[in-house]
Amino acid sequence: MESNQSRTETSDPMKEVREEKLFCDAVLRSEDGGVFPVHRVILSKCSAYFRKLFTTIQHTSEETDIVLRGVSSDMMTRILDYVYFGEVDIRSDNAGQLLVTADNLCIPELRKLCCDFLMDAIDMDNCIDILRVARLLSFADLKIHARRFVLRQFVELSQQSEHLLELPVEELQAIIEAEELNVKEEKVVWECILRWINRDPDNRKGHNAGLLKVARLGRLDAKFFNETVSKHPYVTENKACKPLISETHKFLDDVERLSKEDKDLMTPRIARPRIPQDILFAIGGRRDGKVTDVIEAYDARALFISCSFISIAVKPLLREATKT
Repeated sequence: MESNQSRTETSDPMKEVREEKLFCDAVLRSEDGGVFPVHRVILSKCSAYFRKLFTTIQHTSEETDIVLRGVSSDMMTRILDYVYFGEVDIRSDNAGQLLVTADNLCIPELRKLCCDFLMDAIDMDNCIDILRVARLLSFADLKIHARRFVLRQFVELSQQSEHLLELPVEELQAIIEAEELNVKEEKVVWECILRWINRDPDNRKGHNAGLLKVARLGRLDAKFFNETVSKHPYVTENKACKPLISETHKFLDDVERLSKEDKDLMTPRIARPRIPQDILFAIGGRRDGKVTDVIEAYDARALFISCSFISIAVKPLLREATKT
């Protein structure tokens, strides 16, 4: 029985090598005082960072005793667990920092594990932070996933998220101008801009014109725009807002006038619809007593407001569908 237990305990030679610090030929030190004897060949196998570090440093003392800036003992422990055993404990409270550390140390497999974890764990509380990390480190898949979540949940985020209020103006602007922003009423965007400016009005109210420029002011209710938006102090006190306000006034007046005259109006940039999250397709059928060969795509959110549709000739498509 003792013999079997002994074999079990020593069945993982790598564990014994690490725990007993056997054959170590370098020492890594974290900024908070952690000391980690390691094997250069093992780290070099998993990390281009260490491979380059161990092969380019000229002085022996530097090569074998290295301080890693910006890496904590906790992160270093998790990194080494992965390098030596292929195991890592990724949790919601460490995934972001572990991702940054894995990226800095050039460990692509661990980096992917962290990205996959964050994609699965994204929620209202962490989506902004995940989006910012993904942009900072240029992780395309994670960035797309986080951005899609933020755009889809924008209404709730704009009203509740404190993280959204900490975004720099460039990042908030990129969200507001997105075609895929999921808002039924543009009033939500206006209120988000106000909430963001009110967090630090002295330094932020000058950005009002730039943010309003990418909003869709022409889709606001005319009464709300005239009585609330155009008369708000952030607007009236900023000369850069004047051309945009004048353009919107003119468009809303034209909409009201031409609607009474039953005439069409070309939609300008300030009133361009956003891409709907849900679309209802009507394919084929009859119109005016005749068989139709068009697809009509309706914005499901606006069915009770308008019946705008896109018609696309699809005779070949319909013929193929009939054959099947």
